[in-house]
Amino acid sequence: MDIIVTNLNYKLDKGNTVSIGVSFQGSDSDFDNLNATLNLTSADLSGGKTFDDLSKKDIASIGRNKLAKLTAITTDSTSTTA
Repeated sequence: MDIIVTNLNYKLDKGNTVSIGVSFQGSDSDFDNLNATLNLTSADLSGGKTFDDLSKKDIASIGRNKLAKLTAITTDSTSTTA
């Protein structure tokens, strides 16, 4: 599935970026679709970096990694939603 970043939403406090909302959209030839929006916080950054140190590509990469972790299926999950 080809998943693209469709939106970056910066939250600022006194001129400093404190979080970034990242929206994704994807689809494939089997008509499977994905829409997701997640919030990146300083806890998602490594190496003492701030959001203002990052390029759009860096932010998209961090967002993709977080999306993958959030959507990973675990075999011990007993929760179901209908």
